[in-house]
Amino acid sequence: MAGDGNFYIKFGPTTLRPAEDAKISAGGSIIPGGTVSIASHTTAGFEAGYSFTPNWSLGFTGGLPPTVGIQGAGTLAGLGKLGAITYGPTALTFQYTFTDFGRVKPYVGAGPLYMFVFSNKDGAVSDLKVKPALGAAFQAGIDFDVTERWGFFADVKKTYLRTKATGNLGPVPISADVKLDPWVFGAGVKFRF
Repeated sequence: MAGDGNFYIKFGPTTLRPAEDAKISAGGSIIPGGTVSIASHTTAGFEAGYSFTPNWSLGFTGGLPPTVGIQGAGTLAGLGKLGAITYGPTALTFQYTFTDFGRVKPYVGAGPLYMFVFSNKDGAVSDLKVKPALGAAFQAGIDFDVTERWGFFADVKKTYLRTKATGNLGPVPISADVKLDPWVFGAGVKFRF
């Protein structure tokens, strides 16, 4: 175990690339070909964790909550921006680190994911409400130790996340089952203490 402590923190830029899709209903009827588009976005990310052994650890991932626009897509593309949310994706992953490669330490992990929704902003959809959601995350990455305490990391997570949204399109109530499933790419500095 590097250093004399089992705790660590990683921090650096994190990019989320949604693999979005949605089934949208208006007045109880599915809108054929109607879906959503959410652009890739970058925020400040971190992971705080504890190493139980040189191989096994538990990490909590979070970040500065980004605000992202939700665009109409497919047959709803003409509506433009449907709304926006400020959200906080978090994950708690159990990780296994391969320690046979010297300073280079590849790892894999998996665990639950939770998306907090801090605010909803209306666009073409009024009274927009996106629900918080529970999902799953799978990760792989590499730590590179420069000293006993400091190093660098690169990490990728594939997440599976579904949520529901409601609102009004003019006088018509709408609802959506939304698939987000973002890829999450992070890199930066690691400090062990």
